[in-house]
Amino acid sequence: MARENTDLPFGDAFSINQLDLDDDEPSQLVYVLELAKKHEGDPDAFDDAIADRFDMQPYRAKNVRLGISDAGYQIMNDSTEFEFTEFGEELHDLIDDEDELYDQFAVHILQNLHGQKVINVIMDLRSEGKSRKFDNIRKELEDRYELHIDQTSNHWSQMRGWLYKADVIQNLRSPSYDINWTKIEDLTGANSDLILELSDLTGEQQAYLRALAIIDPDGEIEGTKVREVAESEFEIEIDQNSIVGNVLDPLEEAGYLTHDKPTRGKPRVVEPTDKFESEVVSPLLDDLADYVGAPRSALRKSFAELLEELDEGTKYERGVALEVLAIKIGRLLNLDYTAWRARGRNTSGNEVDVVMDSVDLTFQRWQIQCKNTKSKLSIDEVTREVGISRRLKTDVILIIGREGVTSDARRFADLTMSDENLTIVFLDDQDIMRLDQSPEHLINKLQGEARRAKSFKRLGDGQMVEVSERMVSDEDEEEVEETDVDDLLDNEQPSLDEYTNDGEGEDEDEN
Repeated sequence: MARENTDLPFGDAFSINQLDLDDDEPSQLVYVLELAKKHEGDPDAFDDAIADRFDMQPYRAKNVRLGISDAGYQIMNDSTEFEFTEFGEELHDLIDDEDELYDQFAVHILQNLHGQKVINVIMDLRSEGKSRKFDNIRKELEDRYELHIDQTSNHWSQMRGWLYKADVIQNLRSPSYDINWTKIEDLTGANSDLILELSDLTGEQQAYLRALAIIDPDGEIEGTKVREVAESEFEIEIDQNSIVGNVLDPLEEAGYLTHDKPTRGKPRVVEPTDKFESEVVSPLLDDLADYVGAPRSALRKSFAELLEELDEGTKYERGVALEVLAIKIGRLLNLDYTAWRARGRNTSGNEVDVVMDSVDLTFQRWQIQCKNTKSKLSIDEVTREVGISRRLKTDVILIIGREGVTSDARRFADLTMSDENLTIVFLDDQDIMRLDQSPEHLINKLQGEARRAKSFKRLGDGQMVEVSERMVSDEDEEEVEETDVDDLLDNEQPSLDEYTNDGEGEDEDEN
């Protein structure tokens, strides 16, 4: 239930700027923890010590105590009892290792005190070209997560300061925020993979379970389809001749799935169990729902249900369905969500644009664009995405146009792929409708498109890969080269400046 004033922890005087210490003294959190241990059980003595050291008025010193108590950062219990919580004891045990101390404090803030949600909102505001001033952050938290923050609250400023101490945020006052995603992933494992520890399973078994979680079937599914996704997305080879003994039987014994071969000539089917649902899928989807700002219930919908909502839903329902469609496509490709450029619920369910990354062996950036329109994708729409990709350093553009793509647009894509290190892939309704029963279709389609793109790539100046026939004619080049990419990007420039950190935003309240 929302607290009276704010759902973020009470900070106030418990702030790195308010607790100004000399260079030869411990850092702020260490100092407060040592003082709390010295005066544990005696809140008045703690207040007096804080007031004396920092020359604070009594009410300000009391606010430091409130900031580390239940309504604040939960280091101490009820402020009148003033005893360490279990988490507080764990922090105190780390006072001799400040790096680990601030890391664990940051994990607590991100996972338990809504810090990750604030980070997500900031990144989405940036990708949408909106100012990251406090009022916008506050409104987005209310709309997306139903988190209430009072208009006069400065608690985010204090939280930002403590995250700065852990290098999660790499500046204190710049409106760009400079968020260190590598640090966040190191601390929390915040990505679209399974967060659970499945250390007792072999690599083949883990890959198979992860693929099953990505597909998230509603009932039985052919085991070969799961194997194909596992092999493609997790770069592992599962021997079909020994899959029953090495993979399926152990996973069945562990309680994650059941498997059966109905009749001779029919493929073996697998079905996830309640344990798989509760221990694998539910935690994964809870994390993903918070991370991307989409309702958990929507993430469980099938592709067919999403297409139906795109046709018959309200504007809000169409917007959410379009967002989830993009995320589910990305999950099938084992991509990590990075940020929204355009959200479906902000475009009346007509368009969504999400940036996702792959960081397995090499870094690869994907730009996924979904259009919910009754017309084919035009050359202008494809040109716009190509122009954006140059600013975002995109490697792959995946465009979902429900009715397909015009011949001019496809020719432009072909020409672009022949000249640039960029792959452009198109999906339509027919492709999406196959994914519930045949999730491997997406991988097969992309592999086919990759082979097609390879046929365009130049080997050197004036050299083309030899193909049976040239797919882009001279006439096509002349027609397509008349398209002015710069003109089509004019409307996108503000959001691109924000996303690539070239633009200037508005300052927020200081800590």
